[in-house]
Amino acid sequence: MRFEFEHLGSTTPFELAEGVHLLGGGPDDHIRLDGLPPSLLSLRVEAQRLMVEAARTFSVNGVLVPPGVPRLVLPGEALGLPDDMGLRVLQESVSERGVGTVALLKGLLTGTDEPAPSRAATLTCLTGLDVGRVHALAEAQTDIGRGSDVALRLRDRAVSRTHARVVHAEEGFTLEDLGSPNGVFLNGQRLERRALLADGDVIEMGRSLLRFQAAVEEPPPPAPPPVENEPVPDAVQPAPTDAVEEPAPEAPPSASKPRGEWWLIGLGAVAASAGVAITWALATGS
Repeated sequence: MRFEFEHLGSTTPFELAEGVHLLGGGPDDHIRLDGLPPSLLSLRVEAQRLMVEAARTFSVNGVLVPPGVPRLVLPGEALGLPDDMGLRVLQESVSERGVGTVALLKGLLTGTDEPAPSRAATLTCLTGLDVGRVHALAEAQTDIGRGSDVALRLRDRAVSRTHARVVHAEEGFTLEDLGSPNGVFLNGQRLERRALLADGDVIEMGRSLLRFQAAVEEPPPPAPPPVENEPVPDAVQPAPTDAVEEPAPEAPPSASKPRGEWWLIGLGAVAASAGVAITWALATGS
């Protein structure tokens, strides 16, 4: 990590590797700068993350920090020291920031349990005063900042009142910077425009890191098994096409005779009776 020491209008650049370094004007200090009290600052550099603790009150960008209180200092911030001295943490390049963020995440996530599956997408705070806090992204729009009127409020002075916004759109969850002076970083890269979030992405704003976890989609219910040899309902059974229509039975002949036929039958019967009587009379000789 690179620094600049400022005093009387001159600057002295130097660089520190990972580890704990004492900065001051004493003979036992790792970084000795004439004019400073002995062991004034304790600088802990770990994966491009700087924690500063001082033996006396100092300031970060004009904000006082009491002695003995660790303070996370970001690249670009300036430390105010006694006798108008200053120490500035230099901004690293984009590639260096990305590598540092990945290394920091490895350190934060090593040995921790995997996040539990959730039906709703979530943001989990990884650092800062809100570490461990989980916020469900249940609304169509979630504003993030330190103001009182945002959905996700962070207790971080380096975060703007309305810093960033997460929007739930058709394509998924997107992240955008709302014009914050410190910017928003996604996986170590400064956010220039709205970006689509993926599961496991890390959002950095101020001194806070947030991990995005996508929602777990429920599998669709299984389809019912097909039913074999299912009968067709009677109402929809088609009529057979090869059926032959049988002719209607003929009506039986009528037993009634015409009236003229009955008259002839009666006349014939009388004539027969008369013939029988005449034959019998001739036979008896009467």
